Amino acid sequence: MIHTKQNIIQQLEQIRVLPILVTDDVDQAIRCVTTLAENGLPAVEITLRTPNAMTVLREVVKACPDVTVGAGTILTYAQLDAVKYAGAAFGISPGITPALAKAAAESGLPYFPGVGGASDLMLALEYGFDVVKLFPSDIVGSTKMAKALGGPFPDVRFCLTGGVTVEATPALLQQKNILCVGGSWMCPANLINAGDWQAIGSLAAQAAAAGK
Repeated sequence: MIHTKQNIIQQLEQIRVLPILVTDDVDQAIRCVTTLAENGLPAVEITLRTPNAMTVLREVVKACPDVTVGAGTILTYAQLDAVKYAGAAFGISPGITPALAKAAAESGLPYFPGVGGASDLMLALEYGFDVVKLFPSDIVGSTKMAKALGGPFPDVRFCLTGGVTVEATPALLQQKNILCVGGSWMCPANLINAGDWQAIGSLAAQAAAAGK
């Protein structure tokens, strides 16, 4: 499947909720991503926060061809290069630097940098990124920040991550410049480690419903 930035944005527009998966176990990751997709969440961000994350990413991409599998917590050019090579459909960073933004713009990988305010956003726009991650959303002002930035930057759309809950999701998504929200509440580590796929499926279905 060829992933363009536009078709990833269209998919996020439809599902509105992006699960963020943190696990270092390939089998658990594949099972979890499959469960999320079966319950209405066919896109996922796998973070690079664990030692084995690149292997997990590569194997999930291979095992789940119908799921849009992205990579999160990209901090360096080397990681950006590696996730593209691993087959990630898109990349996400918690922040933005000129070097990483330039590399991402040149890489051709659909990419969403992280911003925490207006200066970050101006840097993102300089490199052509008008869909960005607002992080940590709950600390930098969530919908208030998105609304405030919507004044000077009317064409920018945000993915809110950091402190998002299923209960808050419907209200967050009412803000017109918010494309989607992201979080790990539908695939928490304790349920993944316990192999409780039924509970994860139930949380995923609730999250999918909250995005409607």
